[in-house]
Formats: sequence, C-alpha cells, structure tokens
Amino acid sequence: MTAAGPFSTHEHLPDYLDALRDPARIPLLGAAAGRVGELRELLGEGPAGAPPGPAGGVLVVVPLGSAAAPVGAALAERVGGRFLAGGPREVRAGAAEAEHVVLAGLADELSLELVLATLAATAALRREGRGTAALGVLLGRDAAELSWLIAKGLGCALREPPAHPQLCVAPWGGREQADPPGTRWVVGDDARAEVIAPLLSERHGLVSFATAGREHGLILRDTVVCGADPDPAGPAVPSAGAPGCTFSGQCFRAGVASADVLLARDIRADAVFANSCMAWRPGHGLVAADHQLTNAFRNGIAAAFIGAVHQMVPDVRLNRLAHRAAAAGATVGQLCVLLNQQAAGREVPHHLLLGLPWVAPVPAVGPVGLDRLAPLLAGAEPGGENGVRARLRQAGRAIQGLRDLPLAGFLPVGGLADLDTRVGEVVAGLRRDPSGAGTAADGAPVERLLELVADAEFDVALDLHDFAQVSESPPSEVWEDILETTAVPGSGHCPYCGGPTAVVTGRHPAHPRLEREVLACHRCGPVLDLPAGSPIRMITIDCPEVWPRPGTVAVELTVTAAEDAECGTAAVVVQVAKAAAHGLIGPEPQRVRLRPGSQARLRVEVTITEQAFAHHEHVVRGFVVAAGQVHCAARPVAVRPQT
Repeated sequence: MTAAGPFSTHEHLPDYLDALRDPARIPLLGAAAGRVGELRELLGEGPAGAPPGPAGGVLVVVPLGSAAAPVGAALAERVGGRFLAGGPREVRAGAAEAEHVVLAGLADELSLELVLATLAATAALRREGRGTAALGVLLGRDAAELSWLIAKGLGCALREPPAHPQLCVAPWGGREQADPPGTRWVVGDDARAEVIAPLLSERHGLVSFATAGREHGLILRDTVVCGADPDPAGPAVPSAGAPGCTFSGQCFRAGVASADVLLARDIRADAVFANSCMAWRPGHGLVAADHQLTNAFRNGIAAAFIGAVHQMVPDVRLNRLAHRAAAAGATVGQLCVLLNQQAAGREVPHHLLLGLPWVAPVPAVGPVGLDRLAPLLAGAEPGGENGVRARLRQAGRAIQGLRDLPLAGFLPVGGLADLDTRVGEVVAGLRRDPSGAGTAADGAPVERLLELVADAEFDVALDLHDFAQVSESPPSEVWEDILETTAVPGSGHCPYCGGPTAVVTGRHPAHPRLEREVLACHRCGPVLDLPAGSPIRMITIDCPEVWPRPGTVAVELTVTAAEDAECGTAAVVVQVAKAAAHGLIGPEPQRVRLRPGSQARLRVEVTITEQAFAHHEHVVRGFVVAAGQVHCAARPVAVRPQT
C-alpha cells in the first residue's frame, strides 16, 4: 500500500476493502491505483482533510451472487449504512428509511431491466410517502473500475471549487437562457468545437448537454462528444460491436473526422448530465460497452453521470431544472429524482445516475431535502409560472372532454364557446404576466378559468340527475348506440355479489380517443362505467340491499382517484333509476375534492315515500363528472313495505 493525502493505493482486494471501511481513506485498487494523480490534482494545494460522509441513511444493494458483494458490504460499513443482496423487491422492503440507495454490480450483472426496476422501486416509495431514497448505480468491469468510481464520489467534496460552477451546452437552444446565476449557457451557433473545447477543458461543477445523440455520442454544431475509449493499447482489430468510426476513421456524423471529435472522458466536470437519446446504457446496446458514453464518463474524472435510457426529444427546460436544483444544493441523486418527476408529478424512469447519489455538484450550498427542491418542478408550485401553465393545460383537457361528451351520446354542454374565449384571454395574459397572479379584484385568471370549468361540469351533473329521475337506462345503453363494442370475460369479481364479471369496451369508429370500459356483473348488471384516460380508478356504492317503505336510507359513494390524477373538484350525483315515477327522492348534485391516489367519500340520504314502488330491483346510480368526463357506478337494491 502507498498513501498520498487521503488517497491510498492497493494491489490486493482484502487490503482495499480494509481501507474502504476507513472513513478517513479514499482507496484505489489495482489498475485504478495508477490514476491517483488525476484525483490529487483536483484537490489543489490546500489541506484536503477527511472526506465527509453522506447526509442521511444509505442502503447498498448488489444482485444475488454478485462478485461485487465484498465491495458493496465494505462501502455500506464505511458510511454506517445497510447492505443487502437481492433485487427490486428487497429494495422496496429495505429502503424506506434511506435517503440514498446504491446499486452496485459488475458489468455483466446489471441489465437495463434490473436497473430500471430498482429505480421504479425507489420511485414507488416516494409516491407512497415512505421515503426519499435517491438511486445511484456503481458499474464496472471489475472491482478496480468500481474502486475508481467510488473514489471519485468519496473525494468529490474535497475538490477545489471550480472557477465556473455550471455550464450548459445546447446547440438548438435559444439565446434567452440566462439562469440560474453562475451558469454559463452555450447555445445556437456558439456550440462549435472552437468555443466548446476550451470550456470543457476547464473544470465545472455541473456540465449539461441538451442535444441529439446516440449511445456513444452527443451531436454538436460541427463536432461530436464521443464516448470511444482512447486507450492506445486497445485491440488492433475492432470488435464487432464497435461503432463505424473504428473501421472507417470517419465519425458517424457526416463531415466530422474521428480526430476532430471531443472525447467524453476528457471533460473536466464534477458531474455531467446528458439530456440526449440513449446516453445511459449498462452493458451492450447498439455499440459495444467500451464505446458508450456511460463508460466514457465513468472512466473520466466526473464523479457522477446522469443520462437518459431511451430515445427522446431533448427539452432544454430539463437542463434549466437541473442547474437550478444544483445551485439550490441538490445532490446528483436528487437531480435524477427531479428530472424523473418533472412531468406533472408523474415519476417515469427516464434518467439514471452513475455514481454515488450523495455527490453535490455545488457542495457549498447543500445538501438540502427533496421537499425544499420540490417547488423547482414543473407544476409543483401552484403560484409559480410552471404551475400556472400546468393548471391551464388541466383546464384545456377538461374543456376538450366536455366538448367530446355529445360524440358519445351524452347531452351537449352549453357555454363552451365562452370557455374557449376565456382560455384565449388567459393565454394572452400569461404572455404579459407569466406568474398568472392577476389582479386583486379578478383573482388568478387560471384559477378562475378552472372554477368556470367546474361550473360547467356541475351543469352536466344536473343533467344526469334529471336523466336518472326519468330513465331506467344505464349510460352504457346511451353510448353503445354509437361506439363499437367488444366483450370479454372479466378477471375480477363483482364488488357487490362476488359473482363473475365481463368487460365491455366501446370505441368510437371516427374518434379513437373516445373509449369507455364497463365492468358488468351477470347478476347486478353494469357496476362500473369509466372513460379511457380517466382520473378515477374506482367508484363504489355502499348501502343496504333492502330499503324500507316508507323510510330514509343512507348511501355512501366512494371515489378512488388515480395516482396521477390532477387535483380538483368533481360533481357527484347519487340517484335511483326512474326515481320520479317510483316514489324515490334523491339529493341534488354535490361537489367533492379529488386528490391523487386518495379516496373521496360522499354520504347522502334517499327518501322512500309511502307511494314508492315496491320492486324486486331498483338501481342506485352514482355519477361523477371530473376532468370533463362522465363516470358511473351502479348497484341493485330492493324496496319492500315495512312490516
């Protein structure tokens, strides 16, 4: 072993593991030990001190039987965390108290499916309110490569602060980019090699790209950031999975010679975010792993790399979000969480992190909790610009739903032209005042628009109330005259009698976006009727099966909103089919508040008069009008004279 400041180098795995357990050491193993000078250079001339540990609990997990298990266990012991061998199920069971989850494995042990499933497990915990764990992946061909990645993460906070905290390169971005303070933007025609190459040779805290790309390259104006391994000792004959440039000497981008590309591993940054197609790949993809951006940034000095796993159209707003969050003290793990949560609170595993999740690109201001960073999300803060626009889109979707109701046989909705006019006024107003605050007299225009949409939905509920009073037909009979239907046996059981069910699906032949699905019980009839894309997952009706005549019966309607439902009010009707003729009196429509993933309950009373028709079967219907759509539930009851 040799030591240089906080770094130590080791030839044998047991010695390395002992040093990794020591919170004062940053060890390197085998071939990685020869690169200790690259890390020492980043510390500057001042005393480095002991590397700080992560703030918050850590869970380190490796696949069952992984050769990386000794490294993972030693890392967990070092940071006072927990270690386990398993998969996504074990992560869900063990990560609730952790703020950081590290998935470690060798290159042939971590598939894309396993990594995404682990990411989904941590996302599920956050959605359930059972943790804030952010995932980081440690991936290497052997323990030596894992040691290099771990050492970069452990020592990142000791690095000398960069002269330029943040840099964003967006070849197709506009020149209006200017925030947050301390971020340099290189956009448009400036994203050329002569401008970018000198900047990338200077160290930054966070460098991000918003550009088209491939697994092995980021496409700039006149060059490419390439993930090819520049090791001159590489194989003389390229592998079958190597990109075309290794055979032809020409970059995949026309007019760019291989000698003119910028090498990803040479970028001097503490963290890199590639907002580009397929920039993150574990193992082989379209090209061999040695040529991918993922491994290039692993081999460079960047302590962390964030990239997307899929094909995409880069949205520079993600880069702005990343830089704002970094400036606010976010760790790279939190950056990944925010990037994956950015679409209206729906967490989709698009971006992955290579590196330790507690690395902070701007450590002087962090770390902070996810709750402090939440307002940076698009739509997360109702009073902010992004929140206003998200609420405006919510109103637009509801108005479109109201407009579509007659296409499925429901009554047309009045006042839609006025709503369209109001939408135009709000959009024009947002161009003048992006905050959407409005005046003290008029209130926030978007919120006022949503109130008008809710009023229109209440009018629909009133129509349904009147319809149910005079008709015994279920809504499905209305739209089955228009939509093309198919029926298949249901996999579930009736929520009321427990009997077998069928699923009836209706699709509009001219408007394929219009689709409805009915759960029909062979005994109870249609018990649930929902439109496609509904914010509601279930409606149930709780009441006695036999109603006394005369008397009063309590009926409770439970509405279960989807996890991704947009917050807002719903208009609710509880009525008995053909109530007016049958001597049954139901209440007027009422409003309830819907919250994502939660249940809303409405308790009403139905009066059975002395003249009520004592029938072996009446049908109680519940209508819920939300997001401009009509949802229905039903169950049979009997009315009998009191004895």
